[in-house]
Amino acid sequence: MRRSLLAAALALTAMGILPQAQAQTEIRVSTAAPDSAPLSESLRKIKTRMEAKFPGAIKMSIHTASSLFKQGTELPALQRGNLEMASPVLPELETQMPEYGALGAAYLFRDRDHLIKTFRSDIGKEFFAAAESRMGLVLLDTGYLGTRTVNLRGDKVVRVPADLAGVKMRMPPGPAFQTIAQALGAISVSMPITEVYLGLKTGAIDAQDNPTNMTRDWKFQEVTSQIILTRHLVQPFFVAIAKPTFDKLTPAQQTELRAAVRESMDWQITQSAKDEQDALESFKSTNIRIVEPDVAAFRAAVREQYRKSGLMEKWKPGLVDRVDAIR
Repeated sequence: MRRSLLAAALALTAMGILPQAQAQTEIRVSTAAPDSAPLSESLRKIKTRMEAKFPGAIKMSIHTASSLFKQGTELPALQRGNLEMASPVLPELETQMPEYGALGAAYLFRDRDHLIKTFRSDIGKEFFAAAESRMGLVLLDTGYLGTRTVNLRGDKVVRVPADLAGVKMRMPPGPAFQTIAQALGAISVSMPITEVYLGLKTGAIDAQDNPTNMTRDWKFQEVTSQIILTRHLVQPFFVAIAKPTFDKLTPAQQTELRAAVRESMDWQITQSAKDEQDALESFKSTNIRIVEPDVAAFRAAVREQYRKSGLMEKWKPGLVDRVDAIR
């Protein structure tokens, strides 16, 4: 009798009448951040929590330092179904949603608290909804990449934007990043982060801009003479999952993933801020010169460049004022 029941059950399962064990969902996460960065560690925290909560049902793998997809190629990979999760930055997203370009503008956010409050407000909800409906991305939460500042390989004196004339400055791929370099007074050179060290060492580029902890984590300080504290971009990143992948998750898995990401981002934001300061202090004990430039002059030049470039005409009316009103 038992053998007959077992045979009947197997036959019904094969015909799809009885439920089968849930298939494992594999989620690959790609980031350009170095392996030691708080961003990378925050992604590992998400992996640990999800795999512990759903053993055998969820499998996540974290690929750091552009080891799976080169910087600038992750977004199309998400949209084409070749990648499940990534950590895109706003200038990448605004290429398809230019009306939100103001959110990636230099000198928009006062500090990281202003940044996070903005993206956890109605502004962020609107932006996240637009990314889902128009780009097929579910943005799970916002993290703090750091505050970008200019780094030079030479001894050129830089106090105002005019002092960067002729300086070849590497920027990440994307037109918005190129505009920022031009606004700061430099010549923009698009280059993946994995090529920056050699570029600085050989003189192919004269400068790069990154938060101080990213400069340290990529060892750029070894080929840097000066850090010019322009503090021009308080930069967010987003934990993004392709909508088809998110939709495959059960409601319980979706809820847990959102909770895991929020917990890990809260940790990442605090840790990155501390990491930046620690890196800056470590530079002070080396031969690297730390320069406090005329930030007001850089801010004015950036706003003028945005106006002249026509980018501001594409921005949602009133968005900058709404961001400025966040307290």
